[in-house]
Amino acid sequence: MPDLFLKLTENKIFSLLFISALTLALFYTGSNVTLFTISYILIILSLALVLKQRFYKPINISTNGIFISACLLLTWFAISIFPSQVKYLSLYNFFWLGSLIIVFLIFTFYDNKDQVWENIWPAILLLVLIWSVYGLIQYYYLHTFPNASFLNKNSLAALINLALIPTSGYFLLNEKSRPWKFFNNKILAIIITLLFLTTFVISSRGGSLSLILGFIILLSLLRKHVEKSQIYSLFTIIFIAFMLVYLSQYSTNNLSAGFTEKMISLKNTSTAGNIRFILWKSLVPLYNDMPWYGLGLGSLWLFWPPYRTATETSAGYFAHNDYIQLTLEAGYPGIILLITLFIFILIRFKRALKYNLTNVQRIELVSLFAALVAFSSHSFFTYNFYVLPLLIIAGLYLGRLNQLASLNSTALKTFSALKKYFKPTMFTFNLTGLTVILCGYFLTLSLSNYYNNKAKELMLQRRYQAANTLFLNAQILTPIMDNPFFSHADLLRRSANRSLEIKNFTQAASFLTSAHENLDKAEKLNPLRPHTHHIRGLIYLREKPEKAKIEFAKALKLNPRYLVSRIHLAILLHQQNQLKKAIETLYEGVNYSYPVNPVMREYLTLFAQYSREAGVESYALHLEANLKKLKNNKR
Repeated sequence: MPDLFLKLTENKIFSLLFISALTLALFYTGSNVTLFTISYILIILSLALVLKQRFYKPINISTNGIFISACLLLTWFAISIFPSQVKYLSLYNFFWLGSLIIVFLIFTFYDNKDQVWENIWPAILLLVLIWSVYGLIQYYYLHTFPNASFLNKNSLAALINLALIPTSGYFLLNEKSRPWKFFNNKILAIIITLLFLTTFVISSRGGSLSLILGFIILLSLLRKHVEKSQIYSLFTIIFIAFMLVYLSQYSTNNLSAGFTEKMISLKNTSTAGNIRFILWKSLVPLYNDMPWYGLGLGSLWLFWPPYRTATETSAGYFAHNDYIQLTLEAGYPGIILLITLFIFILIRFKRALKYNLTNVQRIELVSLFAALVAFSSHSFFTYNFYVLPLLIIAGLYLGRLNQLASLNSTALKTFSALKKYFKPTMFTFNLTGLTVILCGYFLTLSLSNYYNNKAKELMLQRRYQAANTLFLNAQILTPIMDNPFFSHADLLRRSANRSLEIKNFTQAASFLTSAHENLDKAEKLNPLRPHTHHIRGLIYLREKPEKAKIEFAKALKLNPRYLVSRIHLAILLHQQNQLKKAIETLYEGVNYSYPVNPVMREYLTLFAQYSREAGVESYALHLEANLKKLKNNKR
């Protein structure tokens, strides 16, 4: 009885940790490090729980191609950190991109897989349903893009696909045979209707095509194992959801283009994928310049700016094709190992279909495979492998699929209980130490990010002493990150300017010396950041204008869209009576797309001023007209 109680408690704790980590991850968009930190600490605690299990009990695991290739891929991700030019970024992205495999391994080594799956999957469905309703509210009530908490509606489409396909699979199963009795036909029908409503509202072409592919796999492999009436009911639900969305286009004003219009646009592939084609074309030269081991995980956005064409309008962080981006970042070994993993998943799945499975096991196996195929095929057109909650769910699905595919496997490896190798005291010490180190890494990262952002706020408020203390704290916590160093250098530059105003030249010289030291450290940690050269250029402006010009030019070489350096370089050239060169500098950036902000307005205003000064009145009026449009749009 105590053992049973202990198992039940462990299952509940593990399930709670997993769902809590997933819930927080759903709000993480890449900038809020605190959410990532707490989410990952919960994953680390679930890993600690698994290791605690493994101390007392051995486990039999099928060391098949899926397991081995997944382990090799995660190992390569770790190895690729060392040659990366920006190591702190690759280390962070090791955990981010490696989440799928880390979750897969945690689930694989957990003892009571069936129990935690029965706890976790309904919770995943509930979370996805909430996010689905959130998207519907955004679309119908707020009249905005239905992307829920994500930056991109395609990510919401991918999330819904991961839940919708298995839900449909369970719906096809006889009501009495379902693992969860509360999921009767009526409840599942309502859930599927809502999920399909959101899918049609999102109108993601890549997400819809991948969902269709997943359903083709699901229905073609299960049609002989389920009642035809359930298949007919499923198609009826889909039709009802489609008609509700279609009719709402006529009954509700201010709605964006519907599902039908989006799908029809696929007839002209050159137009439908034009933005992505331009984006992918700009990435081709990077293949020629990258080393075979890749640019480094998470580094694409740093290397890409000089190669991006002016007509490419994305934010510049993702290739919108995970396989292109993973090849560039993880190198050829990374993409080869990922493809190998896909091949072994297919092989194991085909073999498992020949096993004598129960109907529930077969439906789960096919549903999970179809959901993972939809996820991976959608990744040809978006960045699913860079969205944390999608990776967590996909990792769980892969672990469950591998478990089901290994039910009748004879090639099992027994991993002995860890007590064979460790004494209880030493194991507790090592486990505690490992947990503290991993959690400590994320906590220091989060705290450093907070200090750095707070220090920037104080700096803009001219509270330099308080900002200085926070920048130093951020540097102590994360000495491998460049952001606290170049930001601190900017503070020291401002402090030096204040000292010069009161003619305290000794103090100003001391501040500038420290600023240069910080910039040198920042450049060593991240040689691809334009901010470092820009701040150095600002320091040189007062007494060494030629050096300032060189630094601004270096910043623009790293990122031609870095407007603040373009503006300062043009002003400096104008001050040196080089109007023609100043206009040429401004003109080189005119065709790029920029976010609408005060810097962009300053750029257009300055360009118009210099154009009028050069006697090109028509172009000055054109720029001022564009500036006026931006102001009107803002209103």
